[in-house]
Amino acid sequence: MGTLKNTTAIEIYQLDDIFASIIGIQAIQIKDTEKIIDDLRHISNEVILQAIDANIVYVIEQIIEVLKITLECEKRKIMVASKPEMDLLLRLSCTNQISRALRYGGLKNNTDSCFIIFSKDKRELLKVMDYIQRSFEVNNTILKSSKAKRKMISHNIGLTTTSKIFNDRHFMRYLLERASLITK
Repeated sequence: MGTLKNTTAIEIYQLDDIFASIIGIQAIQIKDTEKIIDDLRHISNEVILQAIDANIVYVIEQIIEVLKITLECEKRKIMVASKPEMDLLLRLSCTNQISRALRYGGLKNNTDSCFIIFSKDKRELLKVMDYIQRSFEVNNTILKSSKAKRKMISHNIGLTTTSKIFNDRHFMRYLLERASLITK
């Protein structure tokens, strides 16, 4: 996985022929989350976007690895959802139920959030990144691991709090394994 630096300090990841960026946003104050997502999606038809609750992300690397799973499933035509952005949300939420994924991992008012954008067209990706940076308070530190996140994620996926056998690396690997096992 190669990383290209943007002048704005938000990274662009290259995954084969796909460019991706993950942008943490400080607590968004919005009433209509669907409108924000629709507005961002209308900036470019070439960019795929998913907006999630930042609390379901243990670390940025988790998103990149789950995105790789989604992209591979898309190539093989075995996604759990009809669109890659929904497949990504389902895998990050460790569920195959859309309603549960939206309730647990979807964008929420007054909550730290994360925009995951990806495209084959780097220029179009940069256009959407620029709009996000001008419109929201970018803060990727909210995408770092914490005990509170680990506890919330563990509770959501049914991992008991007595399971202290995981260090950070093993916990992320466990999450990736769960994400790869999501099926229809």
